[in-house]
Amino acid sequence: MSSISTLSNWQPASRYAAPASGRSLNPVVARLDAAAGTSPPSTIVALSPEALAAAAAPVSTGQRYHELGADILKQLGTGSVIPPDHAKLPDTVDNRFGLSVTTRSGAKLELTLANVDDEMIFQVSSSAELKDDERQALAGLADAFQAAIDGMAEPNPQVRLGGLTRFDHQFVQSIDFHAEVKTADATTQTLDFSIDDARRKVSIGGPDGKAEVNVDTGAVEHVGTRQQQAKAINNYLAQFDQAVSRGHGDKRLMAMFKDAFSDMNRTATSEERKDALAADSRWQLNSDRSTLTGLSDFSASVTQTPTSSNPRKPLEQDNFSYDVSQSTTVKTPTLNERAISQSQQSHLGAQFHTAIEKSSAPFFDGTPQTQNYEYHQIDDSARSNVSLNFRDGKLNKATLEQMANQSERVQTFLLGKLTKDKTTPSQQSLVRDLLPSLTTYERYKTEEALNDNIFLLGSPGELVARNEQF
Repeated sequence: MSSISTLSNWQPASRYAAPASGRSLNPVVARLDAAAGTSPPSTIVALSPEALAAAAAPVSTGQRYHELGADILKQLGTGSVIPPDHAKLPDTVDNRFGLSVTTRSGAKLELTLANVDDEMIFQVSSSAELKDDERQALAGLADAFQAAIDGMAEPNPQVRLGGLTRFDHQFVQSIDFHAEVKTADATTQTLDFSIDDARRKVSIGGPDGKAEVNVDTGAVEHVGTRQQQAKAINNYLAQFDQAVSRGHGDKRLMAMFKDAFSDMNRTATSEERKDALAADSRWQLNSDRSTLTGLSDFSASVTQTPTSSNPRKPLEQDNFSYDVSQSTTVKTPTLNERAISQSQQSHLGAQFHTAIEKSSAPFFDGTPQTQNYEYHQIDDSARSNVSLNFRDGKLNKATLEQMANQSERVQTFLLGKLTKDKTTPSQQSLVRDLLPSLTTYERYKTEEALNDNIFLLGSPGELVARNEQF
């Protein structure tokens, strides 16, 4: 590390305290301890021999930002001075982590941590003076903010946003988190997260591809129990694993997508919203919600960056894309007559090369002798719909419809010439009357009366197996 540190708009009142006994010493924090209290903001400061010694060893991005975000938020909670605005950041930084919090009173706090080579840059500002309760709410985000930073600072970036979804709604209105980190191969991985009372959104971008998860948390009618949500999320994660395996997708990108999907869909549950649901007599029956996934409505997608692995045929790209969504409609012309419909959709598109009659990738070096391979093109889709109808306050119709279509085209090449072109389609559907199961549920009040796995999407083979269960 160099012997200078840039402190942009850094106030003495926001100065780092020495780590408490037992905490690991961050060399970057040591530099700030040595310099921040004696120099005015936005200046170059000379470091003490102790600080230079602490900073001598090279540090990773994770080590560089270890505990920094949490420390700043905790100190803001104790009443540290927050300037009304801040100086402009450099046009180019190596890594950047930003947190923007809007309070219920309308105040907006912005915090940025960044570095250029070995120079650390810290910025914090607020549009208005924060109340004590608001400061405490910010301090309560310290560990969650640090977890989000630590995840993205890993050698293989990870999504760790669960903590930021559990903010104090009494004092915090919305949160935005932004991260951009330079990876080992000098590319940039980005993460953007936004949350308020009605929605959650995550966008991921990087060299492997992009992903996005949107969750609508404004409606409370169809949210389920904590157990329901956990089962639904686990079933979806299993589907994502199947999709990335079938489509030969990038597992690192899919891992980030799965983490984002899990964190965003662990929303408030019916146990936590008993008052809101109990006040609405339309939801006095438990059986209608028990047939649904229990998740808030969402849309999610992951798209891999296309590559051309065969130098002789650059148009034969390797690619992977997957999208999935859920939408719920509740029609209530009267309290005793209503209709509920929940639909789920998914689509997988993928193209990839394999060695002939193998699942492994072929070797290409541009010579004709390496042009023996298979080129796969996959196009799968699935749809599921649960419909419930009530008359005179009683359930009189409940149906489940599912359909799955799969198509795989395999072209076989020998010495670069097409020798075989085969397309294998597959289609299955399932239609079930749910009234008998729901009647059993109402009688015994047990979820074992319902096989909730049938309400999630599956492959044609899985639909056949499910149909045979009844």
